[in-house]
Amino acid sequence: MTKKSVLKREHQNVVRRARNRVIKSKVHTAKIRLVEAINKKDKEDVDKRFRTFMSEVDKAVKKGIFHKNKGARLKSRANKAIKVAFAIESAK
Repeated sequence: MTKKSVLKREHQNVVRRARNRVIKSKVHTAKIRLVEAINKKDKEDVDKRFRTFMSEVDKAVKKGIFHKNKGARLKSRANKAIKVAFAIESAK
């Protein structure tokens, strides 16, 4: 016979894992859409997608899904990718 606390813990883990997966998926989807916009070189779309990506990352950090340093790293790399993409374009 298993203890009630074990069963409760298992149920809590299932619920939390599902919630975490949804949030991580939103961040990943926002990242993919941002990369697609960067590749198209559409500045307005990139700006919109970047704001969405930043928001999703901030929400994940706030909820404890990502560590704050990971959130900062993701945002920094995205910003750097945008600057590199549009610096090359303006240099031509």
